[in-house]
Amino acid sequence: MEPGQDVLASLLDASTRTWWLSDGRGAIAHGTASGAASRREHALLAAPGAGPRAEWPAVSLLRFDDRVTAEDSPAVELTPAFVLATRGETAPVLTARVPALAQLESFAELPWPRWRIRGLDWLIEREYRLIEGHPALLATWRLLDGGPVRLHVAPLLVARSLEGLQRETPEFRGATTGVPGRVRCDTLEGYAPLTLWHGGAFMPARAWHRGLAYPAGAADLLDPDRGALVPAEDAFLPGWVQTVLAEPGATLHIVASPEESLFRSLASEMRLGTPPARTLAECLAMLDLAEGERRSRWHDAAREGAGVTLAQASAARAARGAARDENPAGAVEARLSPHVGALVARLAARLHDSLYERADRTAVVTHPGQLAEHGASALRVAAGLVTLREFDKARDIARGYLAYLDEGLAPESFTADGLPHYGGPETSLWLVHVTDLLSRRDDTGRTAEWLRDGAQAALEGVLQHLRQGSRHGVHCDRDGFLWSGEGEAARTRADSNALWYHALVAMSQLAKSGARRENAAFYLAWARELQRSFLDRFWDDTRGALHGSITEDGTRLREIAPSQLLAVSLPPMLLPPELAARLVDTVTRELLVGGRGLRPRPGDGEPDPGWLGPWAAATLRAHGRDEASLARARRTITNWARTGGAIGASGAAGLLRALVEELDHRTDPTSEPARA
Repeated sequence: MEPGQDVLASLLDASTRTWWLSDGRGAIAHGTASGAASRREHALLAAPGAGPRAEWPAVSLLRFDDRVTAEDSPAVELTPAFVLATRGETAPVLTARVPALAQLESFAELPWPRWRIRGLDWLIEREYRLIEGHPALLATWRLLDGGPVRLHVAPLLVARSLEGLQRETPEFRGATTGVPGRVRCDTLEGYAPLTLWHGGAFMPARAWHRGLAYPAGAADLLDPDRGALVPAEDAFLPGWVQTVLAEPGATLHIVASPEESLFRSLASEMRLGTPPARTLAECLAMLDLAEGERRSRWHDAAREGAGVTLAQASAARAARGAARDENPAGAVEARLSPHVGALVARLAARLHDSLYERADRTAVVTHPGQLAEHGASALRVAAGLVTLREFDKARDIARGYLAYLDEGLAPESFTADGLPHYGGPETSLWLVHVTDLLSRRDDTGRTAEWLRDGAQAALEGVLQHLRQGSRHGVHCDRDGFLWSGEGEAARTRADSNALWYHALVAMSQLAKSGARRENAAFYLAWARELQRSFLDRFWDDTRGALHGSITEDGTRLREIAPSQLLAVSLPPMLLPPELAARLVDTVTRELLVGGRGLRPRPGDGEPDPGWLGPWAAATLRAHGRDEASLARARRTITNWARTGGAIGASGAAGLLRALVEELDHRTDPTSEPARA
C-alpha cells in the first residue's frame, strides 16, 4: 500500500516514511518518501572501501539537486530539503526548502524508490536503484507528460562516515577530469573519487550547498562550531548535468560510483549484453532492464513463498479447529490478496536489502546508519526469511552465528569489521528458535543434513552451557530461571525467560526429531518446571502485566515493555490464556499508538513499529483469534502500511511473519481486512 496525499502533502509526514536499498556487498542507499534527508545517514550512496577504513561505509553522494525549467516558466525544484536559515553567532533557525509550483503526486517503494512529480504542464518520474554486486547508484529521470523541459541535475558530494558531518573546506578538490558522458570528482584525501556517467552535458562548477539540516537528529548535543541544536552540514557541488527532455518518454540516466572501472567489470560479467553495448545509452538501458528483472524476481518469489506459508498456516489452524469441532464445515481457501501481496513484497524487500555477504558468512545490516550487526535482530530477520521459504539464506545466517559460539553464547553483535562481541543469552535463544523453524518447515532435506552434521549437537551444547553457567553472569538458578549480568547488574528478566522457555520446548522437538528421546524428555521437563514457577516469580496481578526483572536480593522491578509480549507471541504461550489476554490488553492500552507502533514505556518514547508483528501475534493468540482481535490486528497493520513510517529489517521480519502466519486471508468475503 503506497502513501496517499494525506501523507505526501505533508513534508514532515512524508519524511518519516523511509526506503532502503543494498547491493548485497555493503553499499547502501537510504532516504525518505519526500526526498528530503531527515537523518545524516540518509544518503544516495555509501559504500565500504570508499573511505579511509575499508570495512566501514563512507558516504560520497549525498543527494541530487534536480530542477526543471519549462518554456516561459521559472525553474522548479523537484527535491525538498531541510536547511538552517541563519549561521554564525545568530542562533540558526530550521526551515524547509519546499518545491514551489510542483506537487509530489506519488511515491512507490517497489520495485525501487520511484517518485512522480507534477508541474504546471509536465509530469516527471524519478527512480533510484543500486546495481547488484557493485557500489553504484543508477538514477533515472523520465518525462511522462508534457514537454519540452530542460532538466538540471547537480550531485551534492561529501566525504565522511554515515554518522559524520561534512564541513566546507578548501581541501575538497571537486571535478578533476571529464570526457563526454563521464566526469571524475576527487573529494578529500583518503576517500575514493566518485565517477559520474551521464547522458547529458556536464557543466563544471565549484560551489558549496551550506546548512543542510537533519531534524530527526535534533536531540543531538549543541554543535560548538555553529551553535545549532540540529545537526547540519555543507555539501560540495562540482557542477551539474543538463539535458532537454523533448517529449514523453525522454530519459536522463546518471550512474554514480567510486568504482572507476565499473562498466568494464559489468561487461566482463556479461551484464551489458553479448556483445557488450557500445554506447552509454545502450549500457544504461541494459542495466535498467536487468535491475528491473532482478527486483521483480525477488518480489515474485517473496509473494510465492509467503503464499505457501500462508496456506500451510491456515491448514494447520483449520485442522486444530476441526479437532475441537470449531470448524466442522472445513477450511476455506487461503491466499494473499493483491494489497497484502504488495505489503509482503515491501517487507520482503527490506529483508533482502539488509543482507550483506561477508567472506565467511551471510551478515545482516540491522541498522542502515552503520554496518554493525545485532545478533538477536539478525536472527529475527532469518526467521522472516523462513516465512518466505528462503531456507538457504536463513540457514546461512544461523550457520554464521553457530560458527562463533563461545561457551554457549552466540555473538551479541558484530562490528563493521566483523569482530564478534558477546553479552547476554538472547542471541543464542533466537538461534535455537530459527533452527527450530528451519527444521519444521524446510522440506528440501538440507536443514536435516545440517543438523546431523553437527548443528544439533552444538545447540544442545548451548542449552547445557546456559543452564550450568557461562560468561557475563549467564546461568540458571535452582528453579531453572535464566540470569545474566554480574554484581549489581545481575538480573533475571521476564522477556529472557520467555525466550528460554520457548528454546527449551523447541530443543525438545529438535531432539525428538533427531531420535534423541532422552534428551528431548529432559528439555521438556525443564520447560514445564519453568512454566510452573514463572507466574509466582514474575506476574504482577495489580497491573495485569509482568515484572520486568528481578535482582539478586529479590527486588521485583516493575515495568511495562513491548518485550513482555514474547511470553504470548511465541508458540507455545508461556502464560495461561486468561493472563495472556490481560497482559496483551495492558500492553495495548499503555504502549500502542495507533498504527505507529509501541512505545518503550508508558507515556514516553517514540513509538517503534518493530513491535507491531509480535503485538499482532500476541493479540490473536491471547484472544483465541476471535473476530474483534482479528479486526484490530488488521486495522492496525493497515494503518501502519498506509502511513508507512520507518521500520528496521528485524521489525519488518516480525510484521511479515504476523501478516502471513497469524492473520487469516481467506476467499471468504467475511474475512476481508477491516477498513482503516
